[in-house]
Amino acid sequence: MTYRTLAALSAALLLSTFSAAAETVRWGRAGDAATLDPHAAADGYTQQLLHNIYEPLIRFEPGGAVSGVLAASWLSSAGDPNLWVFNLKRAVFHDGAEFDADDVVFSINRARANGSAFADATSNIVAVRATSARSVEIRFAKPSAVVPTVMSRILIMDSGWAQENGDGHAADHANGTGPYKLDSRDAAVRTKLVAHVRYAGPAPAAEEVIYLPIDNPAMQTKALAWGEIEVLQDASPADLNSLEGNESVAVETAPANSVLYLGYKFGGTDNPFDKPLVREAIDRAIDRAEVASFVDRGQADATAILAPPFVEGWSKGLAAQLSQNRVKAKELLAEAGYPDGFAVKLDVAKGDEAAANRIKAMLTSIGIWADVVARPAAAHEAHVTSGESAFHLSGYSAPGYDSGAILEWLIDGQEGYSNSELSAQVEALAGIRAKSERRSALAKLWLEAQNERIVLPVAQRRIAHAMRASVSVQVEPNGLTRFDTIRFND
Repeated sequence: MTYRTLAALSAALLLSTFSAAAETVRWGRAGDAATLDPHAAADGYTQQLLHNIYEPLIRFEPGGAVSGVLAASWLSSAGDPNLWVFNLKRAVFHDGAEFDADDVVFSINRARANGSAFADATSNIVAVRATSARSVEIRFAKPSAVVPTVMSRILIMDSGWAQENGDGHAADHANGTGPYKLDSRDAAVRTKLVAHVRYAGPAPAAEEVIYLPIDNPAMQTKALAWGEIEVLQDASPADLNSLEGNESVAVETAPANSVLYLGYKFGGTDNPFDKPLVREAIDRAIDRAEVASFVDRGQADATAILAPPFVEGWSKGLAAQLSQNRVKAKELLAEAGYPDGFAVKLDVAKGDEAAANRIKAMLTSIGIWADVVARPAAAHEAHVTSGESAFHLSGYSAPGYDSGAILEWLIDGQEGYSNSELSAQVEALAGIRAKSERRSALAKLWLEAQNERIVLPVAQRRIAHAMRASVSVQVEPNGLTRFDTIRFND
């Protein structure tokens, strides 16, 4: 197996097992889109498939750069920071209709509507209007630095097609401007996409993509190993281990939008986590590189920042861990009033027990006796969000490509934690849009937040796609892998 670092199943497979021409790719993934309606569901399976059929105005590339998709340019008004102007490119929908500003207005308003999966994400939008066939104004309730993030999530529909057919039609039909159009679909079994011949961008290398949901992990790897699929998205560590030694299979990886961190509950009576010295002691006790080697069977990297590498505000310096010093950690505990340490439960989601047990051993060495309690992922999340967990190992996914939103969650979203100075700095971020000034403000705020140790980031997970050596694909950290990045190898 080669690593390329980047940054009704049986029936379905029988339908797709053939001596395929080079332009066809069979794509396997654990789940299927819940719907074809681009505004009805925000889950990863749905949005990944639909981002190949529909397009947003702008998108973020894997390195974090913003690029125009249906928008040629975008900027906020110099005299009114609440007003953004998007000038549009020319494009054609799959049914031949021309794309224009009315489609943008319709789609954004549809995404804002009650019942939309994007109503919360678009709640800062107060009005949208077309000023010409190729220009749209969007008014926001307050200045926001995450406007590009919001607009990258809203897929644009053909307003005429949608209104003519009614809302329910979009659940199992599609008409976008994307590089692929829907050819056929048997939900949860098989979806066939074909290249859009009037696509505004470069013609995709793969003329057909057959999307095959495969929820059985053993069948996923067998399908890839036997050549019944060309790509397996989100290959698990177990998948990778089982494919080891198979020279016909390659793997491409990138940092995932998932950081494993230690969090704690603030407040209450005699709570050790309220004391900065205790939090520093824990920080100095943990060897993040060793912990990362136990996350997803080694498919992770050590990190000390909650933001993933592709998010604005991340830096190597912030990601570097504090020098481990367990002697100093014991001294800090004693200074904090815990010379004999203390006992605590360490809550964790099933699947992360190995990492939790390594942390337990490290904490034991300084006198903190952690009892690891593992729950199913949903139960663990509920236990943490309800405020019942005093100490936990959990995962965090960034809501966008600017770390201002992460800092807002970190500083203002932790129950029992309060820091008015840091909160004021977070609020001020919304009004800073000059790139150099914003980077400076983010760096300063991240450093101060790290010194507070509001949470302790431990490991940055990786995302992996396994594929036949005959193809390659660009891995997207946000999971929205684009079929038009498929390439055929010689």
